[in-house]
Formats: sequence, structure tokens, C-alpha cells
Amino acid sequence: MDFEAILSTFPGKDAAVLIAKEIAREPKHMPKLWKFATGDHERSWRATWLMDKVYDEAPDLIRPYIPKIIELMPSLKCESKQRQLLKLISSEPLPKKLSGEFINCCFDYLLSSSTAVAVKVHAMQILFNFAQQEPDIKNELALVIEECMIHGTTGFNARGRKLLKKLQV
Repeated sequence: MDFEAILSTFPGKDAAVLIAKEIAREPKHMPKLWKFATGDHERSWRATWLMDKVYDEAPDLIRPYIPKIIELMPSLKCESKQRQLLKLISSEPLPKKLSGEFINCCFDYLLSSSTAVAVKVHAMQILFNFAQQEPDIKNELALVIEECMIHGTTGFNARGRKLLKKLQV
């Protein structure tokens, strides 16, 4: 599969779903998609979007990449890649061993005024998921969410309220 050609134009959702279904049928394409997604090509962010569609079709093809995605996140500068890859991480149970660097990265995304809302929401969800494993951070996370909600969007605040309610249980 030639991902450079496929992703040279932004495929519509229907086309992306068809490509994802093809990858689900032919998993041998997944390593090539991963390589393209993590490369420096100007359209590599589109491959992360396609990975999200593959996850919808065949999550087992994406799961082995979650530890690699977690390792990659602190050095990732492309906001589009951050959004899609954090979404994938937030959809899965977190590995038992997580680096402090990754957790700090998620807190940085959440606290930064320049971070896109979708990135913040996925980072907040990941931190909530982590707090289920490490209850010691629940209070800190609740304070950070409350602080971020002061200037949060409607969608961010809705997710924040939902998670705060669960943190209090």
C-alpha cells in the first residue's frame, strides 16, 4: 500500500474507512502505516488519522503500538499527531508502567494555554485513567481540571465535570 500516494490528498471519511477496512483485512500494511505516521513527511499526520480509523475497524492492530506511541508523545510537536495519538491512548487501558515523562507531558498539554482543546481533553482523560491506577494523583488532577475549567470551552468543561464527579467517588 502506497501511503504517500493515498495520503497526498486528504481522503474523506468514507475513503478512510475503506482504507482502514483494507488494512484490517491485510494487517501486513500496519507496520508501513506506522512508519509513515511517525515519519517527517508533511502529510504524516494524516496517517495518524487513518490509524484512528483502523482502530475503529480492528483495535487489535493498533494495541501493540500504544507503548511506542506513549514513548513518542513527549517529543511530538505536531498538534494533529498529538490529537490523534492521544485519542488512541485514551481509548485503551494504560500500561502498568508509565514514564513520569509521559505523565508530565499530559499535565503540560492540559495546563498549556496554547494547546488545542481536543489535545487537552484527551490528555485529561489519560490522566484520569492513570489516576485510577495511581489514586495518589486524584486530588492534584482534580485541582488542575478545576483550574483549567475557568477558561475552558463548553466541551472541555463538560468532560471536566464528568471526570471530576468520578474523581470524587
